[in-house]
Amino acid sequence: MSLVDLGKKLLEAARAGQDDEVRILMANGAPFTTDWLGTSPLHLSAQFGHYSTTEVLLRAGVSRDARTKVDRTPLHMAASEGHTRIVELLLKHGADVNAKDMLKMSALHWAVEHSHRDVLELLLRFGADVHAQSKFCKNALDIALDNSSHELAEILQVAMQNQINTNPESPDTLTIHTAAPRFIIGPGGVVNLAGLVSPASSSKPTEELITADSVDGAIQQVMSSGGQQVITIVTDGIQLGNLQTGAGISQPIIVTMPDGQQEKRVCVSVCVRVNEHITHVTLCVQQEKVALLKQLEEANREAQKYRQQFLKKEQEAEAYRQKLEAITRQSVKKAA
Repeated sequence: MSLVDLGKKLLEAARAGQDDEVRILMANGAPFTTDWLGTSPLHLSAQFGHYSTTEVLLRAGVSRDARTKVDRTPLHMAASEGHTRIVELLLKHGADVNAKDMLKMSALHWAVEHSHRDVLELLLRFGADVHAQSKFCKNALDIALDNSSHELAEILQVAMQNQINTNPESPDTLTIHTAAPRFIIGPGGVVNLAGLVSPASSSKPTEELITADSVDGAIQQVMSSGGQQVITIVTDGIQLGNLQTGAGISQPIIVTMPDGQQEKRVCVSVCVRVNEHITHVTLCVQQEKVALLKQLEEANREAQKYRQQFLKKEQEAEAYRQKLEAITRQSVKKAA
């Protein structure tokens, strides 16, 4: 059996999770080949959830960070499919937890995209970067919000608060120092954030909730009503205390702020304007366009250079043809 055939059979055995067959093929010299998409045996065993096969391949020395034609690693495959044990196995063997594919998406992005909570929590324990952005300028929290995965969004919110942002692609965040928000009014009702964003226990009784109408436009309004001060603050994707707002949230948030010996009830109606988000996305798109234009210009220059070389070769060929014709004519004359 040729090496090519052995390689193909190894791919098939890895896909099917046939451990013994994988061992036999490798013992007979089967190369660690890939299919036409660049998919290795380890990619296939990770994708189809074959834990023991994945372990056999890793021990045999298959690259744990092998890339497909779209730059996906075995960790991407396992995270996308929700195979938690295989994700852990790959990470324990040193797989890059923050490896990005062609869409600049990490395993964390894909775990959130497919709502795999166990994989998400495991990746976070191994140090996955929650601030990393995809090619579409979205981090894992953005994806969770887009998919209405509120449970995952809460986990990611806490992780973003606890993890220092060392990602230069992420925009800086403006912080307003207030007391930790206690409640957020969302589509599903009032959610208590005390345990989510403020781990410290509080012995104070639950404050009375004061709702406020949504406001439209970037305004700041302070008004007095019945001796109680109500402050409406409109933010453009900024951070309020321990709560970082994100695009798509347009609900009132109730917070309390200490004022001497009494509490001011501050109703913060967060009308998260998408201006900064749009500006950032537009900037990303513009950067992509500039990069593509540069590539196009470079390709045009290369094409022009090859065209000139081709014309030169044509001219040389024509001159050589004429020279041959002249030699032929001279030979005919001499023969005559």
